[in-house]
Amino acid sequence: MTAIKRLRESIESHLAWGSAEEWSNYDFEKLSDEILKATGVNLSVSTLKRFFGKVKYGSSPSVTTLNTLSRFVGFEDWRDFESKEEPIQEVKAEAKEKAPKAKSGLPKLYYIFAGIILLFIVASTFYFQSQAKYNPSDFSFSSKTILTSGLPNSVIFDYDASKAEAPDSVFISQNWDVRRKVPVDKNGKHYSSIYYYPGYFRAKLMAGNVILKEHDIQIITDGWLSVVTAPWGEKPLYFQKEETEKDGQVEVSKELLEKYGVELFPDLPEVRFYNQKDISGFTTDNFEFETEIKSGFSDGKAACQRVDIYLQGKEDILILPISRPECVGELFLAAFGIGVSSQSEDLSGFGSDLNDWVKVKVTCIDKQISFFINEKLAFAAEIPNNPVDIVGVQYRFEGPGAIRNTRLKSGEKEVLFD
Repeated sequence: MTAIKRLRESIESHLAWGSAEEWSNYDFEKLSDEILKATGVNLSVSTLKRFFGKVKYGSSPSVTTLNTLSRFVGFEDWRDFESKEEPIQEVKAEAKEKAPKAKSGLPKLYYIFAGIILLFIVASTFYFQSQAKYNPSDFSFSSKTILTSGLPNSVIFDYDASKAEAPDSVFISQNWDVRRKVPVDKNGKHYSSIYYYPGYFRAKLMAGNVILKEHDIQIITDGWLSVVTAPWGEKPLYFQKEETEKDGQVEVSKELLEKYGVELFPDLPEVRFYNQKDISGFTTDNFEFETEIKSGFSDGKAACQRVDIYLQGKEDILILPISRPECVGELFLAAFGIGVSSQSEDLSGFGSDLNDWVKVKVTCIDKQISFFINEKLAFAAEIPNNPVDIVGVQYRFEGPGAIRNTRLKSGEKEVLFD
């Protein structure tokens, strides 16, 4: 097992969120937040997805990424992780070579590893026995939202877990992150929770570590939702429509941020625009997407005027980056299974003067995807992932920003996001 693979598994074990193969974009956002809190280093969602193999990427992780992730799981740096976190099978082989052939007894290390292996066998046996002892048809799990659309929104979960057996406790996980599961009464019937951001989530009813039932929840917006994000556990700042929507565009300006006391120095607030709606007939393998964006603020840390556009699918994502031309050296493009870094590919086409309106267009025909910036082809590729439904769009600005003329088209069908 390579050291990088061991580091991935160490992070999975540290988080206890399950396999990274099942993590959603939300989980990688949360992981980025956790790493920032623990190390003071901001690793982007795109970087983390590349590290965990969620998008195809030919180059090795940077030393900065490896050092940061090693510190996150308790080591001094990447070299410290490599030297101290040796694979069990390698240590066992070394111990076997050094073991004396005389009747002086087996080395102490042998007993330690024998105990670990025995513990693993017992735990695995218990886990699979737990999985086998439950019949999903003996349980029920459903939910409803209080609001048809809009944020924040409360979700009421209805469940029946009365046949869960001791010593298993009953939990509800409200999204992909099973670590944040909450205990509920085994004999109860209802549990409620508040969602502060829109999106597509998968909720689970669990007994111990066993998933009994799961279903998807879509939290949709009432048209455009404009927010300033907040650290995990804190409430975001929501803007009223009359504050942000005017003359066919949606904008959070410097003046509006100052009105609410949101500081632009020394660190920039993250401004997001969401439009999550119940649409159908649009899939990630055949579509046309158009929008226009603008960021007239370039002071302080906003010199690059970085913007990320997210086209959200069920369990999949497209992330389209745009910045000033002089800042294209640190861009990453992700699209339904592909990942491209400006460190290994020419992404200069995604550089533009964001003080003026920038026209963005994405076309995908039978998985052949093309990106156009101001009507010039910036990049083209073939997407590998199986098609899923498109469910919404999102923009992330470093500080103030504005959007307009957003639409999604597939054949003769068209949706305007307004």
